[in-house]
Amino acid sequence: MDLATVPRPASEKVHLAVGDDAKQCWLALRWALHFIPPQMLLVLVHIHRPSTPTVLGASVPASKLTEDHVREHRISERNMIEKNLEECLQMYKVKAEILIIDKDDVVVGLGEVVKDQKVTTLVMGVKRRKHGWKSKTADALEKQADCLCNILYLHKGILVASRHQHTDRKIGIPSLVGCHFSGSNSNTTKSSSFFNSRSTTDTFDTEHLDDPSLVMNSTYIYNDCRFNAIIGLKSFDTFKELVKQQILAEHSRDLYQAFNIKYCDIFTGCQLIGGFDSLIGVDPQHLGEEHWKSIKSWPAVLEYIVSVLKTLQMQLLMQNHRACNGFTHDDLSEAVKKPIRRLFTVASIVSDHEVRKSPEKLFCVLNMYTALIDAAPTLRKVFSTKSIRDVLQELEDSVRGILKELKGLIQTYNSPKVVQDGDILPICGYLMRYIMLLVKHKGSLDTILSHDYTDSLLKVEGMSLTSGLVSGLITDLESVIDKQSKQCAASKGLQFIFLMNNVHLILQEVKQSDVQLTVKAKWFEKRRSLIKGYIKSYLSASWGPVTSTLEVAKSMSPSKKARINLLNFWYTAPPLTPLQSFASSFNEACSSQICLKVPSPALRDELRVKILEFVSRAYHEHLAGQRQSAEQNAREFESEWKTKISDLFEG
Repeated sequence: MDLATVPRPASEKVHLAVGDDAKQCWLALRWALHFIPPQMLLVLVHIHRPSTPTVLGASVPASKLTEDHVREHRISERNMIEKNLEECLQMYKVKAEILIIDKDDVVVGLGEVVKDQKVTTLVMGVKRRKHGWKSKTADALEKQADCLCNILYLHKGILVASRHQHTDRKIGIPSLVGCHFSGSNSNTTKSSSFFNSRSTTDTFDTEHLDDPSLVMNSTYIYNDCRFNAIIGLKSFDTFKELVKQQILAEHSRDLYQAFNIKYCDIFTGCQLIGGFDSLIGVDPQHLGEEHWKSIKSWPAVLEYIVSVLKTLQMQLLMQNHRACNGFTHDDLSEAVKKPIRRLFTVASIVSDHEVRKSPEKLFCVLNMYTALIDAAPTLRKVFSTKSIRDVLQELEDSVRGILKELKGLIQTYNSPKVVQDGDILPICGYLMRYIMLLVKHKGSLDTILSHDYTDSLLKVEGMSLTSGLVSGLITDLESVIDKQSKQCAASKGLQFIFLMNNVHLILQEVKQSDVQLTVKAKWFEKRRSLIKGYIKSYLSASWGPVTSTLEVAKSMSPSKKARINLLNFWYTAPPLTPLQSFASSFNEACSSQICLKVPSPALRDELRVKILEFVSRAYHEHLAGQRQSAEQNAREFESEWKTKISDLFEG
């Protein structure tokens, strides 16, 4: 059991069980990022089922292998799992401990974690079943786990059930229900009122949707600060009363859940690039961060109002446009106009050129634009097309302005960090995540950019406008990387490692996301070719001097060797032989490069193999040239080289 951390009470920890599925891991982390308060520690729990070692592709029983072989195999497996989890946490900017348990049975493994760690809150994934959410694994775990441990179940990143969901109100078992999951650091005790204790800017607890007290109140969404902070409750008086009278409580909860999911998606996307502004040198003063935090809920509020409007319009349609339960089309239109006008006003203020907008704020504006485009067909029944078009135009101008500012900031970016270990530039990871979010808005961006006929920078023949934008940003980033690499021109090996790492990250981020749909096959071929070239140049710069000691000896004529041997006779300490010089040079190269870093495990392994092949080939050619047969010594030397090379590039 591995758990390296400063001890902390179990009540301050939330344990999140994750498997091998990268997508499900990301969805679970997204949920944790939003709903687990910063004062609570997140612990990732992975139940590792040790696999059977293989020899030449065939499984071999562990009993027939040496203990060392089995132990090395399983340590390697665990190290790989831990690295993958660490990279996942780093990618999504989530702080957490990692706990890996070796068990063939997941239920037994999780049960031991709950018992040994005194877990009070465990979060795990489930699949939809015919008769509910809880699987056989969940049922078995609930029978084994301490009754004081609440277990929350996620499905595709959404909380759908909990262990004490239907029992804790009756028997008073402590659970996460009493925990205040919010982005706020304030401590809030459980209250008889759901809204008084949990309605903060970033708060939502899905399991409370089953609270019977909510059945009597179809307007509980208006107590959520994320909702009323953007809209203002005064503009909602008539609308709120209409909802209270006409919308069933059950349907209201569905609308509230849809509001929450929409908000969480937007919030999580913005979190992925949090800190980008400060990295690229945007002055944080007068940006109004608290104001922008409220703006994130604008699309979710609009979607909620439009959903209510559609529902009530359908009720009127079923009544053949006659009054339905005491309200008419005119009543509905009047009730909707005030809150929608309020949203339009907020959008206009956000779009104003005097309001400072940085690259991070782009996605607030894009989400507003996309939400309004989707809502426009329904809103046209209440508002004029011109009023909607005017707001969209203002948002479009704002998006184009932010994009132009972004390109300028990237093109003039100069990292204060000196390249020392060849690691990836921070801006590289940030900008690639930024580009991934841009591609998610491709439909809206293509429309927005098509209305700007003056910007030739975005027009690339044979590509959509968003593809042209993405291609341009990646090109700008590669220019930054190239400029930064010149800092380490004195150490060519370091320079090529730095270039290789950063170009490889760009290639992988594009390959593993929807960004790949915006580039052509030649783009991938060019980057792969660049990486191969950097590896070749690195080998030549860093390991060429090592193998040159053998090449010099190989090129010497017999008469010259005889003269050198005669001269060496007069010295008490003869110079090193070629093989001794080679060994000394090899050790020096390893020592000088031990601090270099290659973050990608696959690239790291590939580079180690290339180095071993490079020096082994020179070594065997030397032996062949000297007509020496030293196969046993060669095998021993290569084993020693492999051990030393395997320590490289860990940073």
